[in-house]
Amino acid sequence: MQNDFNPFFKLEDIVPSLRQEFEKHSFRLDTVILAAVPVADPKVQVLVPAGRPRSDLCLTDGKAFCFWETDSLRALFRGNKQPPALGDYPEAYNDSFILLDLHALEVSKMFGDRWDAEMKEIYSTLRRRPDGKSLGFAHDYMWQAAALLLGTRVLSQAEYEAIMARLERSCRTFEMGITSRNYVATLRSTLGSATSAA
Repeated sequence: MQNDFNPFFKLEDIVPSLRQEFEKHSFRLDTVILAAVPVADPKVQVLVPAGRPRSDLCLTDGKAFCFWETDSLRALFRGNKQPPALGDYPEAYNDSFILLDLHALEVSKMFGDRWDAEMKEIYSTLRRRPDGKSLGFAHDYMWQAAALLLGTRVLSQAEYEAIMARLERSCRTFEMGITSRNYVATLRSTLGSATSAA
């Protein structure tokens, strides 16, 4: 009988420094592991971003936590593989899109739905200037999501840029004005049940 088990994270694809943290904390590779949203005081009713450096990642599987530090997204690019054309339904990098989309949902759950224009700018900046200056809390959190993506998947710079360009295009498609929040609303309707399980 063939085993169809396909873990979300593959140990051999994880960069050594992150793999060491995963092994130390016994994270299950078949569960979703996210960057924890850094808040100043989780016990207060109105949450406030913690303002920690984006290079200090706190990762969680919903039960355990581990810490990983990385200073550069560019340093995490691996190989020189060229991406396929990413059309309307890009299947080549589904797990990468899901990982980033879950982070967009997570930051929205904690601090309100992000505007389409904001997410478009975040993805554009992460594509054009991966290690550029911070645009604010949501950008820093998505930078951490990108670091987790690159730390757990073997992606070249070209593949990474194609993924970010496709996400930017999605936000542009959903954008109906400067205050529209359709991108996150669509993610919630398609991935909502996954976030409650994460």
